[in-house]
Amino acid sequence: MKPTPWYKNFWPWFLISFPLAAIIGCAGLIYMAIGNGPDMVVDDYYKKGKAINLELSKFNKAKALYLHGDLNITNDKVTFTFTKGDASNVHSLKMSFYHRTIKANDFDVSLMKNAHGDFTALLDTHVDGAYTVFIEPIDNSWKLKEDVILPTEKTISISPEYK
Repeated sequence: MKPTPWYKNFWPWFLISFPLAAIIGCAGLIYMAIGNGPDMVVDDYYKKGKAINLELSKFNKAKALYLHGDLNITNDKVTFTFTKGDASNVHSLKMSFYHRTIKANDFDVSLMKNAHGDFTALLDTHVDGAYTVFIEPIDNSWKLKEDVILPTEKTISISPEYK
């Protein structure tokens, strides 16, 4: 009786399959780790620190102007109304939505003043998730901030407080 070659037997292939599966799994994890780097890591901390100081001065300006407002976000429309403060010279606003963890979900909308004095814009897509919303005029002279979870049916009151 002639012995069969090793590659025609079951047990060598069974024993080789475990290390081979581990190698394929490691290669897949390495590929995912390299391709999906974190969005929140900043390369230049000094410039980011200077930008934060500039942002704080914008929040202080909004506080000095005593700007308060109500934000209403529906599935397809954003409305912002000033409830306190002098915003009579503001004709349009820039609203930036920053997702807390996924940079690809960030977007901006421009709000235009309507005849009622409200600032409105239409949303292109339905948004879900936790966002930080920044509201500022086109000249970037002041800034308001609020954390929201979308979708929401209630009106959000915004004031220039640090959060």
